[in-house]
Amino acid sequence: MLRPLPLMLLLTTGCAISQEKFVEKFAAEKCQNIDDCGKLSELHGTLEECIKGYEIIADEEMVGDDCAIISDKARECLKELRKTNGECPVTDAQSPACAEVGDCKGGSSGDSGL
Repeated sequence: MLRPLPLMLLLTTGCAISQEKFVEKFAAEKCQNIDDCGKLSELHGTLEECIKGYEIIADEEMVGDDCAIISDKARECLKELRKTNGECPVTDAQSPACAEVGDCKGGSSGDSGL
């Protein structure tokens, strides 16, 4: 017989996104969009340099120290980034979800100006 509680716990805990995974995915999506528009070398040099730069932005400015990641906002942010792939010119404007991925002591993280 299937026990609903363990199954429900598995389903709800499997949906969370870690800060590390969000940072990696955010940087990869952002840099892929820049590369797709042919602006990677002009704006960031190499793909590796671009990813490193956006990982720092996502980790320090979007989520921040002493903050918890808000999984649904993080997933929405990544979804919004995927929607912009192929849109040129590339802008650093953020969707509202991307500005609210960090739940910090005293409120959400601020807009990093991306």
